[in-house]
Amino acid sequence: MRHRWTDAEVAILRARYPDELTSAIAADIGRDTKGVYTKAHALGLHKSAAFLASAGRFLKGVRRSPATEFKPGQASWNKGTHWTAGGRSAETRFRKGNVSKRWDPEPYIIGALRINADGQIDMKVRTGLRAWDSLARWTWQHERGPIPKGYAVRFHNRDTHDCRIENLYLCSRADLMRANTVHNYPKPIARAILMRGALMRQINKREGHGKADR
Repeated sequence: MRHRWTDAEVAILRARYPDELTSAIAADIGRDTKGVYTKAHALGLHKSAAFLASAGRFLKGVRRSPATEFKPGQASWNKGTHWTAGGRSAETRFRKGNVSKRWDPEPYIIGALRINADGQIDMKVRTGLRAWDSLARWTWQHERGPIPKGYAVRFHNRDTHDCRIENLYLCSRADLMRANTVHNYPKPIARAILMRGALMRQINKREGHGKADR
C-alpha cells in the first residue's frame, strides 16, 4: 500500500537531501531509497556540489574499499570450477559450423550474394568470421591481382551493382575523399577540381624526382 508523504517527511527531505546519502535519509524516515529518489526528483531537489565532491561519492582515483580489492596474482573465488548445464541442453547447443534449421541454406553457401547496408553487393568467400567480401573487390583481385594498401575499387559508371572488371578501377583513398567532396558542385566544376588535383600530383611527382636527381 502506498503511503502519502507527510509535511514533516517532506521538510526532512528538503533539508537533508542535498548534503546526505539518500539511503541514510530513507532509513531514518522509514522509506525505501527508490521512493526517496522519486520524491526528491518530483520536488526538484538535487545533490549539492559539496556532496558530489565529497568522499561519499565514487571519484576518479579514489579507492573506496582497498581492503577488499583484488591484489596482483590473486585468484578469483571460482577459478578452476566448472558448470555444465543438465537436462537435454546438449541436444540443442550450436556446434561449430551449424546454422539455424529455420534459415534457408542457399544464401549461406560459398559464392552466395547479398546487398549490404551501403547498397553494394557482397559475396560469401569463406566460412567462419569475416566470411563476406565486396564482390567488386573480389572481382578485381581475381582479374588484376592484389589491391595496393590505401586504394579502393570504384565504378566507372557509378553503378555499384555493375561489378564487371571493365567497369572497375582503383582509386586512392585521398582521391576518393576529394571526389566525394566535390560531388556537391555542378559536374563541370567538379571535373575541373579533379583534373586540377591530378595535374598538381603529376607536377609534385616530377618536381620530387627532379630534386632527388640533383
